[in-house]
Amino acid sequence: MKTNLETDWRDLLRRLAILLGMKGERSLDDARPDCGSDSQVDRGVELPSLAVLRYVDSALAGGDSVTAPICVLIDQLKTELRWRQNASYVRADFVADFLDGYAYCELLGPSGHRVRGDIALGLLLLAPRVTYPAHAHPAAEVYAVIAGRADWRQGDGVWRRREPGQRIHHASMEPHAMRTADEPLLAAYLWQDHLHEGARLLRTKTVSKGR
Repeated sequence: MKTNLETDWRDLLRRLAILLGMKGERSLDDARPDCGSDSQVDRGVELPSLAVLRYVDSALAGGDSVTAPICVLIDQLKTELRWRQNASYVRADFVADFLDGYAYCELLGPSGHRVRGDIALGLLLLAPRVTYPAHAHPAAEVYAVIAGRADWRQGDGVWRRREPGQRIHHASMEPHAMRTADEPLLAAYLWQDHLHEGARLLRTKTVSKGR
């Protein structure tokens, strides 16, 4: 069934904002489509043939009753999405296996599909049996799991299983990591400050692939 693209975008962003607990006073309706912005924000490395993208469909099948409508909207818009990798990650020489199983997509933000200068809201995709190594960034961050069950580790070093619909909060510069088992992970993220300062991987003994 053919749908209205702009309506799907608005619906997706509103549902993700609710899932992430975004405050209602920040309207999303004034975001404009990206028409080739000259923003100085690091857009990352856009690679449409990333190996991890073969898991998009199986990831979208892993939602629950709360997140299933979001999965449907992402499925309807998936050919529009621009998946990327953090440019500083691509330059690192100790996470090659991780890069095969990781991508992100900024939906709304300074370099997003819909442009806003004050927030960044997007998607993270991880393949099965991949560890996103410990990393940190100046921005405080909220994640919400859309589909897939994975383990998340924060500053206290304890791995905790997170399910679809759950939120994870990271304070500014708090080290955190994620790892998947036999299913891919699809999560939404929200930054509301330090948008021009990206994440950096931390050199630790974390294994970059597998459990």
